[in-house]
Amino acid sequence: MSATPAKHRDRQARYALLLALAISFLGSVFGVAFGIMAGVVAGVEALIVGFCMIVTGGLLVVALLQPKIASGVIAGLLGIFFVFHLNAGSIVAFNQSGSLLRTLPYLPWFFPLVIFHYFTNMGFYKRPIDLLIRLGPLPIVTVVMIHLAGDFDIEEFDAIVTFLASFVAFVLCVGLYARNRDAEIRHMAEVEASLRRADELRVNEERFRLLSRATNDLIWDADLRSGRIWWNDALQDVYGYDPAELSRDLEAWDRWVHPEDRENVLGGLQAVMEGAGSHWGAEYRLICADGRVMEVVDRALLLRDEAGQPIRMVGSTTDVTRLRDLERKLRQSQKMEAIGQLTGGIAHDFNNLLTIILGNAEILSEMTAHDAKMQRLAETTMLAAERGANLTNRLLAFARKQPLAPRQLEPGKLLNSLQGLIQRTINEDIEIEFIADPMAQDIEVDPGQFENAVLNLVINARDAMPAGGKLGIEIRNLVLDDQDEQHLEGKNVGNFVMIEVRDNGHGMPPEVVERAFEPFFTTKAPGKGSGMGLAMVWGFVKQSNGHARIRSIPGQGTKVRLYFPTATDSQVVETLREPVPSQYHNASGRILVVEDDEIVREHVVMQLQSLGYEVEAAPSAIGAIALLDGAGKFDLLFTDIIMPGGMNGRQLADQALLRDPSLRVLFTSGYSEDVIVHQGRLDPDVELLSKPYRRIELAAKVARILSE
Repeated sequence: MSATPAKHRDRQARYALLLALAISFLGSVFGVAFGIMAGVVAGVEALIVGFCMIVTGGLLVVALLQPKIASGVIAGLLGIFFVFHLNAGSIVAFNQSGSLLRTLPYLPWFFPLVIFHYFTNMGFYKRPIDLLIRLGPLPIVTVVMIHLAGDFDIEEFDAIVTFLASFVAFVLCVGLYARNRDAEIRHMAEVEASLRRADELRVNEERFRLLSRATNDLIWDADLRSGRIWWNDALQDVYGYDPAELSRDLEAWDRWVHPEDRENVLGGLQAVMEGAGSHWGAEYRLICADGRVMEVVDRALLLRDEAGQPIRMVGSTTDVTRLRDLERKLRQSQKMEAIGQLTGGIAHDFNNLLTIILGNAEILSEMTAHDAKMQRLAETTMLAAERGANLTNRLLAFARKQPLAPRQLEPGKLLNSLQGLIQRTINEDIEIEFIADPMAQDIEVDPGQFENAVLNLVINARDAMPAGGKLGIEIRNLVLDDQDEQHLEGKNVGNFVMIEVRDNGHGMPPEVVERAFEPFFTTKAPGKGSGMGLAMVWGFVKQSNGHARIRSIPGQGTKVRLYFPTATDSQVVETLREPVPSQYHNASGRILVVEDDEIVREHVVMQLQSLGYEVEAAPSAIGAIALLDGAGKFDLLFTDIIMPGGMNGRQLADQALLRDPSLRVLFTSGYSEDVIVHQGRLDPDVELLSKPYRRIELAAKVARILSE
């Protein structure tokens, strides 16, 4: 870029100053040297010339080291110095010689001093120094005129008057030229500044235009006095409105705000405008041109005039729909996880109680075999306990803590086998449509839990169509990618099989859909539903590494989609049904029972002893270790999994097997966490008797393990 006129002038002034300093310094050096050698310069005059050499030399060094102050401070100081130096030198020379001729080495330098001042001093006390230089020769002229008053010499008088007249004329001419030149330079500087401002404005406008295009945010600028408003392209690209049609419509924005949010948003804006604030912000729902509703965050800067009245607003509108949706899903996921932990803990304690109730009811039933009334009481107790066990199983299913027995199966065949049961479950005024893709891939799930999940969805669909309707069940392959994962809250992508159950019933509003998978949440009348059906489905699908999703529109119907990953070639261990022995009394063997709950422990010991086993019991893993080390050999370790004391049932079993590798181990629990069950499957070679269990199940399990 070429130098500006002001910079060019500064550079010229700096060069002129350096040249003047160099000439003055060299002139002083040679003047002292040759003047002394010739015997012309001596005494005070020699000191004055020597002092000039020191001053100009010092200023020359400073000007070279600090060029920024050359055309200011140094030029001004040098001008002042030369006025005093030339007068002092000429007065001393005239007084010593009495001849005006001896002032010639000094007086002519007043002329270049004027030029030097005008062209090198760019602002350092310029007016006072300018006046000082214009009046510079007056001291020497005064001294000469006083001398001529006593000894008048017409030639010297003529010479001094001519010098003074010439100097005045020279000052006037140079001043006029410099003034015109300064005016021209100022004009050029103003033009240059104007061009620079225009260029900066163009660059800023271009930068703002590019930024407004680069961002997805809606940028807007509203002139509150003229009613004009500017929008960037995001108004049309994101929200669907044409900026050109709305450039004079400040009230258009009011219409876009969702009716339910409008009062709060406009009220907040009005409060800021009527107050003294300069910043406004709001989060609300905005209605797009195509009817879509987006959640946005609006922020603005409010500009006011000198009277404090708002005159302009500049702001941005950010689409946070996706962010808020993810936040809601995260909160829902965290809530479901917390509920799952709670329900799992409840199921553990409840199963302990049900184990005792169910076992005692069985004993009571045997003891009252000849009393019909007491027999019915015992059977009712067992039935109630079994229903309670079913409820805890559903809680565990929701908490994803139930042990599964997954198998590789064809979902289409499984659906066909369920058709008869489904048709008997729904009403006759409901039309059923089964769509099973023959190319649907195998999935790896627990068949019983899969059937329960589908039946739960069918029952919910039936209840949503009290006046009849259409029920559809579809199975097909699907590939989920990262974009789908953002809506499904899962972590797995790839090949899936989708099972969809849809109806055209009354549907659900969004607030109900959001809570549909929560346990005990139901919209049915009291006594018509437990609220555990969808919760169990959700837990089972999640435990099977799948996804579950509900789409529902009030008045149009509901679609529930279950996504299961396609099966791999991994070997699946099937759970064997326990054979029910015809006779389980008079068994033999030594069993170590480990149970932290005292009531449950006493109940289990009594049950096993009634079967004929020799039983020892311990309340903790530490107590069990002591019995293993000091109470002889045991045939079976029957231990709870979740126990206090820092050692769980699995860790106890590991320690026991180190002591006796031939020892059999049977675990029992109402809630196993991830100790022996991982991803819904029992660890290999692990035997588990889930609480609550009946005595016949306990007898069969123990007998089979001891017989192996």
